[in-house]
Amino acid sequence: MNNIYKPARIDGKLVAKNVATGSMAPENLIRYIQIRNAEKNSELLVVNGNGRVSRMHNTNYKSNEPQKLSFMTVVEKRDPKVMFNNLERLTKMVGRGIQPSLVITGGAGLGKTYLVKKTLTDMGLEEAKQFVHFKGRATAAGLFVTLYENSDKIIVLDDCDSVFKDMDAVNMLKAALDSYDTRKLSYISTKPLKDAYGDPVPRHFEFTGKIIFISNISQSKLDDAIKSRSFVSDISMNTKQMFQRIDDLKTQIETKIPNEVKDKALEIMKGLEKKYDGVEINLRSFIKACRICAMGFENAEGMVAEQIIKA
Repeated sequence: MNNIYKPARIDGKLVAKNVATGSMAPENLIRYIQIRNAEKNSELLVVNGNGRVSRMHNTNYKSNEPQKLSFMTVVEKRDPKVMFNNLERLTKMVGRGIQPSLVITGGAGLGKTYLVKKTLTDMGLEEAKQFVHFKGRATAAGLFVTLYENSDKIIVLDDCDSVFKDMDAVNMLKAALDSYDTRKLSYISTKPLKDAYGDPVPRHFEFTGKIIFISNISQSKLDDAIKSRSFVSDISMNTKQMFQRIDDLKTQIETKIPNEVKDKALEIMKGLEKKYDGVEINLRSFIKACRICAMGFENAEGMVAEQIIKA
């Protein structure tokens, strides 16, 4: 007898839920990567009597339960070109001072950061003068100093997801992301803060800058107050959209590699995705595949598989 499970999020945790009984899948029955891929591609997971897990598209299963429209159902119908055109327009709104903040979410390797920086640069804004880019871990104190040092600039915070785990940092962002032209930020600490030159940082200052936050985490994990204060652009993509995104940009990627080699790399990735779970489909994995194919390896598919399939 087959048991059918669907991806579900319970208190922010991704699990597999039996569509017939509503119970959660036993631990170790279905791997997390399988559940994640099923969610991304709007699929169900079928477990047979031997414990083998296979995927089935949602439309192939009839249920008596009333079906609710999920966010992923909306996302999977969007054209990647439209998604990124909209992201460009939202970035321009921040660049022109129309909107003080923008939060961008979506998987890694889609070109989010590249598009934001290119858009700002094409608007005539110069990095380090009109906008700054910070990437990596950030503490509440470090965030406060960064906001102080760039209080009149556009600040691009890239992969600084650690701030969402620090309530002091979250509260600071709430103040910085408010819709007022001038926002007053405060940080009370027993230890004096200093800037990059060793000069003391005041406990209060007025912030007139703008913030673009780029994150790989899902919208569901973002603080609601931060989302309500900002425009939010989610460019999460399913596998079909990811391949379309790669196909749209392939002529602009690795320009020294012939297009026929890129086509071969893309076909290898599509073949691997059909055969295996855990295949990373993004621009970074496509670049790896292109470089391997360009080198003329006899077993190019095997080489690509080693590089883009998660262990």
